[in-house]
Amino acid sequence: MTPMLRPSTLGDIATYLFFSAGGIFAFGELGALVGSFSASRTVSKDPASRQRIETAFRRFRADVLRREAERMEKGTGAVGF
Repeated sequence: MTPMLRPSTLGDIATYLFFSAGGIFAFGELGALVGSFSASRTVSKDPASRQRIETAFRRFRADVLRREAERMEKGTGAVGF
């Protein structure tokens, strides 16, 4: 059993590969969650910014629906996103 527990080059490569991949995933997700929480807090603090973002999003949705309606009327393209 002892020879199998001895450090090896292959073990080192696997360790660094899997721990770095896991760290990238875990901390990438953590960063996304913290960033979205921070952005949400910032937007909810400033009513003018919130209103501007809501208006822009409503206009974006209306534009998407308009384009989808045009595609449906022409009969081209798939319906949906």
